[in-house]
Amino acid sequence: MLVVLATVAVLALSNVAVHEAIKQARELTETRTQFVVQPAVTDGLAASDPRAAAAFDKVIREDVLQGRVVRVKIWSPEGRVLYSDERRQIGELFPLEADERHVLITGESLARRSDRNAAENKLNPLPKRLLEVYTRVETPSGEPLLSETYLQLDSVLAYSNSWMWALVPGVLIALVTLQLCQLPLAWRLIRRVQQGQREKEVLQRRAIEASDHERRRIAADLHDGLVQRLVSTSLSLSTAAGPLRASAQTVAADQLEAAADSTRESITQLRSLITDIYPTSLEQVGLRAALADLLAGAEKQGVRTELVVREDPQVPAEVTAALYRAAREAVRNVLRHARASEVRVELVNAAHTIGVVVTDDGVGMADMPDAADPTHLGLRLLSDLAAEIDGRLSVTGRPEGGTCFRFELPTP
Repeated sequence: MLVVLATVAVLALSNVAVHEAIKQARELTETRTQFVVQPAVTDGLAASDPRAAAAFDKVIREDVLQGRVVRVKIWSPEGRVLYSDERRQIGELFPLEADERHVLITGESLARRSDRNAAENKLNPLPKRLLEVYTRVETPSGEPLLSETYLQLDSVLAYSNSWMWALVPGVLIALVTLQLCQLPLAWRLIRRVQQGQREKEVLQRRAIEASDHERRRIAADLHDGLVQRLVSTSLSLSTAAGPLRASAQTVAADQLEAAADSTRESITQLRSLITDIYPTSLEQVGLRAALADLLAGAEKQGVRTELVVREDPQVPAEVTAALYRAAREAVRNVLRHARASEVRVELVNAAHTIGVVVTDDGVGMADMPDAADPTHLGLRLLSDLAAEIDGRLSVTGRPEGGTCFRFELPTP
């Protein structure tokens, strides 16, 4: 940034220096014209008197044609060359341009770069880079004439370069000082951004941990509460069926045993649900193995599966749990709604994000549950979790048919 600012500053100084150098050359030419050229202008010069022209030429060659000045011309209002140190041009007629006529009318001076291709300059054996300065002079009788002075532009610009480079060190020192003054502010801003990033990561981790803690609590409550009561109920029903069968009340005994069997089936389903809510083997076997087990269950239902996970991601345990939950919910939806023959689970690990992508070749979006549907608890919980930690959940249709489920979480 400092280099860019310095470059811009030097370019700006260069433009200002050139402008000032041309301005100074114009002002010096005005002064020389006023005190040297103007007193030498006579009515005889305006009338093309050879003796007046010779006297004027002597003044010009002795007092004006020196240093940067390489040519002098005097023009009539009609555009005729009344005098030129290049004598072959005297008497030629070239119509004056609008800005040259403006000098004659107002008396304001004009400075511009010379055009060697102009008709009046065809006989000029002069350098390519010239500066023309136009000023108004008058004869003793008051007739306005146009004085044109040619200066070497390189000589004019040499002054501008020296002026510019004299200022460059000061400008660079000022820029460096400004940059040094801004360093504490920039450092403080960087510290705040880093602190904000750390706080954001802490909040994300806490949100995932809170979700994980809540699932652990629900699983524990189900296991220690409802499951234990159902186990006790199942045992009581089985125990009560024995005396009834011994007393030949077989119908009642059969009903109690059927109720006990139904209770044990409910216990099995609840334990399976508890495992789904909080898989105890996830931290032990890793995400890849857990996803493989998940797809093994889908294969038992006749669905071809593909798992694309090269290795277990190096992320916190709560992130691993969230990824597994998302994949499990997506695979469940495929098995329940998609009527798919193939399902693919891929772990996507990119810069600052990690996620799972589940695709299938089923019926597509029409019969799939919507993440925004309040009746679909699983997807809604995942959507809420993604929103809390700047993650992203999307369920979209695939052009070739089927559905693409994508769940992504930010990583440090």
